[in-house]
Amino acid sequence: MKIGLRCEKCGNIHMQTEDECTVLIDFKEKQMSFMCPTCRKDNIFNFGEWEENSKHSPLPRISVSRH
Repeated sequence: MKIGLRCEKCGNIHMQTEDECTVLIDFKEKQMSFMCPTCRKDNIFNFGEWEENSKHSPLPRISVSRH
């Protein structure tokens, strides 16, 4: 299995076998992060924020019609 990581800032794609990529999945802080070896940007996805935001947005309305 190969893992590919794309940097948000520079757009470079790094493969696990090509570079020494580090992905940190932090269950305590509810974050996933990847430091781009090219531009040194710390790409962070915050699951905690995403979870909170999804609680505040209503589900789409669903209707059933018979023809």
